[in-house]
Amino acid sequence: MSGHEYEQPEKTSYDQLLDHSYDGIQEYDNPLPRWWVWIFWASILFAPLYITYYHFGPGMLAIDKYDSAMVDFFDKQAKELLAMGQVDNALLDGLQEDAAMMKGAKKIFQSKCASCHGMFGEGGIGPNLTDNYWIHGPEPMDHHRVVTNGVPAKGMAAWGNQLGPRRVELVVAYVLTLHGTNAPGGKAPEGELYAEEDTP
Repeated sequence: MSGHEYEQPEKTSYDQLLDHSYDGIQEYDNPLPRWWVWIFWASILFAPLYITYYHFGPGMLAIDKYDSAMVDFFDKQAKELLAMGQVDNALLDGLQEDAAMMKGAKKIFQSKCASCHGMFGEGGIGPNLTDNYWIHGPEPMDHHRVVTNGVPAKGMAAWGNQLGPRRVELVVAYVLTLHGTNAPGGKAPEGELYAEEDTP
């Protein structure tokens, strides 16, 4: 060796060698980089502001913006279908076959109808929409008439003016998709039993 001895670097308070080892490897208990620590604390402070604004305040989440845009699209599409002909059982039956339209119709149902009929149509203040019993008839146009004109004697609002004809059609078509699902915890049957006709 040369006459110069190798000098060990002076240890700082940040270089604390831990006592434990694994496979002969020891590690230093060094602090995290300052920039990482600032990002960590900033994210903690940002989280409650984000949750308050977007989940309890006026902010709209991306999924909410998407759903709103899709409902507007379904409204336009239903308007085009309405222009093709008069509303009848066949038109309403056809709407329920369109999965994209029914997704938007479900949003309308949950925001306007679920308070009385339940989130799944199981009933509450209003009747169960998932069984085979109907108070005002089983045909699609029977439902359309009830949703449009309401049932004042039962407290059912007339949604025709509030929703408009095209959204009424979507809601009616969605109600048709609930028929026969027999949602758990459903309200006791009301009205008359209408069994499905057997097909040859």
